[in-house]
Amino acid sequence: MRDFNKIFVIALPRCATVSLCDALGMIGVPTAHLGRIFGEQGEEHNNPQRLTRIYQQIKAGDYDLDILRECRGLADYPACSVPVFRQFDRQYPGSLFINVRRDDDLERWIQSVERQFIGLQLVKQGKQSTPEEQRFMQVMLGFREMTFGQSNFDAEVYLAAYKKFQLGVAETFASRPRDLLDIQDIAELERNGFR
Repeated sequence: MRDFNKIFVIALPRCATVSLCDALGMIGVPTAHLGRIFGEQGEEHNNPQRLTRIYQQIKAGDYDLDILRECRGLADYPACSVPVFRQFDRQYPGSLFINVRRDDDLERWIQSVERQFIGLQLVKQGKQSTPEEQRFMQVMLGFREMTFGQSNFDAEVYLAAYKKFQLGVAETFASRPRDLLDIQDIAELERNGFR
């Protein structure tokens, strides 16, 4: 079995990033989803303090992330931004990158993104939200802008960003297919599991 430096789940949000993070953790590769490392207690799939630190480091151009001293990989933000995962590729040579596509049902993907993004924003920025939740949402909006080109949900913009992202993945790994596990459609995970 091949050994990897780090493992980055670069799939866009709503493309099985939580499931892949959990699967990697179950096979002994502790991976962080939005700052929460597999196995940590809590109901949320994130750790706002760590995610904020990740954001601060990325914005400062520091890709020697603190969290990657605690775990072996990242899923979702910030790894799902083409410039960011390209920098991770340089910073952590010998790593594996995992992408899950939803090309066969982009309409369903965009609906899922809309529900999750707008719902999260309503909760974290609503009248009942705490200052910590509001700060967390600002970080999430920053990552959305980094990934999709803008933080406010717009179906056409986000669909265009999805297609541009997939081209960026293909270009980056065209000459190095062994460094990319490209799962052509999320349905493959449903049919085959994580074998």
